[in-house]
Amino acid sequence: MKQVRNIILFIILSTLTGNAQEHLMPFIDSAKVAYTSGDFAKAAHLYLRVAEHGYESSQLYYNIGNCYYKQMQIASAIYFYQKALKLDPSFEDAKYNLKLAQELIVDKIEAVSPPFYKRWYKSIYTALPPNTWAVLTVIFFVVFIIGMFILFSPINMVLRRIAIPISIFALIFSILIFAIASSSYNYVVNKNLGVIMEPTVFVRSTPSEEGTPLFTIHEGLTVKITNFIDGWYQIRLDDGRVGWLPQNTLEEV
Repeated sequence: MKQVRNIILFIILSTLTGNAQEHLMPFIDSAKVAYTSGDFAKAAHLYLRVAEHGYESSQLYYNIGNCYYKQMQIASAIYFYQKALKLDPSFEDAKYNLKLAQELIVDKIEAVSPPFYKRWYKSIYTALPPNTWAVLTVIFFVVFIIGMFILFSPINMVLRRIAIPISIFALIFSILIFAIASSSYNYVVNKNLGVIMEPTVFVRSTPSEEGTPLFTIHEGLTVKITNFIDGWYQIRLDDGRVGWLPQNTLEEV
């Protein structure tokens, strides 16, 4: 029940956020004009003003990322592309631009490939945004309810016979899609990533300056955040290495 409530709340907040966009259109329009004219710093400033008003969307963060990319502020560009993908994992343009930006950073981490079935399932639940999966769940469940209503109503026998397989089909798909929606929602909410914002960072064995330096990472690298203690993040790299770094060296996505 908590998962259902969270998904419904996610849809409502997404809708309210979209409705809040109207009074921010002057900032957005001015940002588009600035970007088109090549004033990328001004465009980024205006888009950030929109974000400061509490509005967020994958498109907004993508636009900010593009502004920073054009200024060759690669770490900031990567940070906002990651924020765009956190809201919409299926955003292909953000994926493509993120890949371009990551080719310009120092660290090239070889990721540990997960099992095939995990990669296959992830490709499914990231194919659409969480709210889209949730809407599909509701649609199939409504079809199931309608089918059950027809089944137990004193109407044409042919319609009642048709309603049986349709209801079963709709119920099964609503359950399956709900599971996918839950995975998609959890992926968005619990995807704890950070982007390194300092030119060079020593990752240490313990959350203190006295900790043994384990390895060095550089500006623009995306890391997984696994813990936080007294101003220090514990991070994990895609190759499995783990260590601690100061809070002020990264921005949490």
